[in-house]
Amino acid sequence: MQVSASAPHGTEPTYTGFDAAWTDFLKSIRRARGRVSSRRGLELTMSQYHLLEALADAGDLNVGRLAEAAGVAAPTATRMLDSLERADIVARRPCPDDRRAVTVSLTPKGGRLVAAKREAVEEQRRALYDTLDEHERAQAERLLRRLAEAIDEV
Repeated sequence: MQVSASAPHGTEPTYTGFDAAWTDFLKSIRRARGRVSSRRGLELTMSQYHLLEALADAGDLNVGRLAEAAGVAAPTATRMLDSLERADIVARRPCPDDRRAVTVSLTPKGGRLVAAKREAVEEQRRALYDTLDEHERAQAERLLRRLAEAIDEV
C-alpha cells in the first residue's frame, strides 16, 4: 500500500507499526532493567551501574568526566555519588592537580558490586541472544548498530 504525500506526519502505516514496536521495545527494556536490578545481592540500580562502569573501565575520574562517560549531568552524578559514597561503594578525594575538582574511585566493595552486576547483565543479554535464530541474530546486530547511529544523529 502506498501512502499519499498528503498523509499527516506520523500516520503512515509503517510509521505507526514502528512507533508501536518502539514503545513495546522500550517497555521491555525497562522491565528487564528492573529484573536485573531486583536480583538478590545486586544492590546497584542500573543507573548506578552505568555511572560506575566508567570507573571500573577507566579507573579514577573526576566528577565531570564520570558524568560525561555515563551520559548524565554533573549534578545528577554528584547526587548519585553522595549515596554511593555513604554505602562505601565509591570514595571521593580532592584532585591533586585542581583543588576545585574531586576524583572518584571504586572501593573494593564497589568493584565487587560492579563485577557482579556486569555478570548479571551479561547473563541476561546472553539469554536474549540465545532466543534468536541465526538469521535473527545477524538482523538484530545490523539493526541495533543502525538504530544507535540514527539515535546519535537525531
